[in-house]
Amino acid sequence: MAQDRLPPLRALKTLEAFHQSGSVTATARLLSVSHSAVSHQLKQIEDWAGIRLMRRDGRQTALTEAGESLALVINESFGAIRHEIDRLTMRERLPVSIASLRFVIPNWLLPEIETFMAENPAVSVYVQEHVSDQPVSPEPDILIGFSLDGHIPEGADPIIPGAAVPVCAPSYQARHTIRSSADIARATLLHDEDMRMWKTWLSAAGIAAPDERNERRLFFSGSALICDAALRGLGVALCREALIEPYLERGELIRLSDIRIDRTAVYYLQISQHGMNRHAAIAITDWLIKRSRGRWQDMLHRQ
Repeated sequence: MAQDRLPPLRALKTLEAFHQSGSVTATARLLSVSHSAVSHQLKQIEDWAGIRLMRRDGRQTALTEAGESLALVINESFGAIRHEIDRLTMRERLPVSIASLRFVIPNWLLPEIETFMAENPAVSVYVQEHVSDQPVSPEPDILIGFSLDGHIPEGADPIIPGAAVPVCAPSYQARHTIRSSADIARATLLHDEDMRMWKTWLSAAGIAAPDERNERRLFFSGSALICDAALRGLGVALCREALIEPYLERGELIRLSDIRIDRTAVYYLQISQHGMNRHAAIAITDWLIKRSRGRWQDMLHRQ
């Protein structure tokens, strides 16, 4: 007989337990219910199916061939459900993986994650460095990337403005009088692989680029090392202003000019499809986006 609905879940569970235990008494003990409750549930599933699932020989009750067949299907189905729940539960307990550009990790991500975990002690987090323009494998739950022109992947959220300003350590400024853009141009300029940045800034300041044959330059592989070099007083660096706010507030770096470049640049956060299936990953994503908007909403809105 075709049915548009399943039989009652309790009746199915009772039939499965009876198949495993072999008697009404043992089933009652297994389910912590009365003998009559077991008999009622078995009778209910028989009435629903419209066929005999149980045969009774005196005081003994056993499954018919049809009952045996249905009980096996129920056991397999419940087994699959239990396995999937265990798998999902185990996956949810795994650390939420976050891949981020290196400079973002100590200067923004770690303090925010520390605060989040203090409020959510059951959540574990795995943070790894993401090298720009290189895929992360395996795919993380959350990715923090960078866009120079402000165009970010579909579904991603802008979180940190990327405008850059020239800075140096107080110790460098003490050794070199820097009062103007021209003074900056004569300083030791700290570069990464993006040779465009200083040319862009000098152009915005109305200064011709110095002769490369006479210019003193230091090169580093990435923003983090450039900032470290500036903190050690090795020269003047163009750093993403939002990410060096703590150094500026503590006086470890000095902003040398209000001329900013890369005003359209932005760091963005993207949760993966895998991450969207994890409650903890969604919670961290929502937290980080909320925190970034509370800090830089106006700057991000203007971009």
